[in-house]
Amino acid sequence: MNKKISVFLVLLFSVSTLAGCIEPEMEAVEDEIAICTEGNMPEWSVGCAFPSFDLMDQNGTHWNESAVNESGRWVAYFSASWCTHCKPTINALDESIMQDHLLVINKHESNDSSNMTKWHLTMEEELNRSINRPFLHAPSLAANLSVTSIPHVLLIENNTILSARVGLWDSAHEMSMWFNATSPQSGYTQSMNMDNME
Repeated sequence: MNKKISVFLVLLFSVSTLAGCIEPEMEAVEDEIAICTEGNMPEWSVGCAFPSFDLMDQNGTHWNESAVNESGRWVAYFSASWCTHCKPTINALDESIMQDHLLVINKHESNDSSNMTKWHLTMEEELNRSINRPFLHAPSLAANLSVTSIPHVLLIENNTILSARVGLWDSAHEMSMWFNATSPQSGYTQSMNMDNME
């Protein structure tokens, strides 16, 4: 009887140690939903990669996604030279965003809007101070991101769009909080509640 129990225990132990060795482990398969594709684009491209670009600013300096992503978080500000209601937004951005972390991007296609030197000088005159920011003519980049309303402000980190703000925004303090927030909110700026930012 003891011999039968001993043989049974040896068999039981042997079989239990082989568990998982008889069949390959099942691989966990996750149902992935591909966002940021033509048919499934989130609002304002939040969560998507910022498109590749290689543009020259008003001073002849080249800017591309590699150069700006090296600096950490950065802001892409889409506007147009004719947008008078956008001035308070560019003013607050210039006051709140660190040097080399803000690109001013023209979304308007016409030839009379393509002179970035002229736009830069006009903004300096109207704000009565120097603005040391790159002004870039990039209507195709704006179209690629479906930027329609201006001002349109995107927060990017590691080439991923973290947040988008659309509409007049004139609070440099709020912009600074948004830029540094762990979970920056997206939306129309007139309806944002900045008290809930982390």
